[in-house]
Amino acid sequence: MLLRRITVGFSIIVFLLLLCYLDFHIGPYSNREHKIWLPRGVVLVPFYMLCVIFLSREVIRILNAAGLHPLSWTVYLGNILIVFNSWIANVFQEYHIAVRETQVSAGGWHWAATASLFALLSIAFAVMVSFGAEMRRYSHPGGVTINLAGSIFAISYLGLLSCFIIQLYMAYGVMALLSVVIVTKMCDMGAYFIGKAFGRNKMSPDLSPGKTIEGAIGGVIFACTGACIWFAIAVPYYKSSLVSPLHGWIIFGTIVAFAGMIGDLAGSLIKRDSHMKDSGHSVPGFGGVLDVFDSLLMAAPAAYFLWAFGFVCPGQH
Repeated sequence: MLLRRITVGFSIIVFLLLLCYLDFHIGPYSNREHKIWLPRGVVLVPFYMLCVIFLSREVIRILNAAGLHPLSWTVYLGNILIVFNSWIANVFQEYHIAVRETQVSAGGWHWAATASLFALLSIAFAVMVSFGAEMRRYSHPGGVTINLAGSIFAISYLGLLSCFIIQLYMAYGVMALLSVVIVTKMCDMGAYFIGKAFGRNKMSPDLSPGKTIEGAIGGVIFACTGACIWFAIAVPYYKSSLVSPLHGWIIFGTIVAFAGMIGDLAGSLIKRDSHMKDSGHSVPGFGGVLDVFDSLLMAAPAAYFLWAFGFVCPGQH
C-alpha cells in the first residue's frame, strides 16, 4: 500500500511538471508574423477543468450518500463556468498586453479585480441556475431546500476555491502554483511518516482516527523545509528577481500547511458524514480525485494571500 502510494504520488508529480513545462513552452506564445498567440494556461487549465469534472462527480456521489440529491448538471455547469471565467479574464489581459500592446495604467481597471468579478458573476449565475432547475422539477413540498443547499455547497466548495488555484497561476506564474503543491504535499508526507513513527495523541479521533498531533507537527516541519528549499533554490534559479526572505519561507510553509490540514479534515468531514472512507477509486493508493485535491483547495486561498501581499516574494504583488 505504501509503495503504491509513493509510486502513484511520484507519477502525479512528474505528470504535473510535464504539464507545467508544456504550458510554459506553448503559451503564452506570440508570433506577430504568423499571427499566432496562445495564452498562459492553455495546457494546465483544460487539464484542471477535467479534474473539476471528476471532483464534481465525487462530491455529488458524497452528497447522494448523505441523502442529498442536487441536480448534477447544475453542479457540473457551475463549476466549469466558474473555473473557465476565472481563467478567461486573465487571458483578456494577456491578449491586450502581448498582441494589442496596450498597458494597464496604474489608475485603471485592475485585472485581478476583473478576474474576481468574472468569478463572482459566474457563482451568482450558477446559484440562479440551481434555483431555476429546482423550480422546474418541483412537484411537491419536501427536499427542495436541502437539495438546493447541496448544489450551492458543491459549487462553492469546488468552483469558488478553484478560482484561487487559477488566479495564483495566472497572476504569479508557475513557481507560485508549484509552491502551494510542493508545500502542501510535503506537509502530507511529513504528517504521514512522523505520525506513523511517533504518533500517540489523536488529533480528531472521531473524524480522522489516523491523524495525530505529532503527525501534524511533523507535517508543518516538512512543509517549512519544503518551502525553504523551494524559495531558496528553485525559485531564484527560475527567475533571479524572485527573492524571498527567510521569515517569508517559514510563514508560507506554516500557514499553507495549516490550511492544507484543514482542507484534508474538511474532506474527511463530508466523507464521514456520508459513511464513506474514500471519495472514489480513481487514484490508486489515494482513493478518489478529491482525496488528492482536498488539501490543495483550502491551501490555495492562503497561498494566494501570501503571494498577493508580498510575504514570500516582495515586489511581485
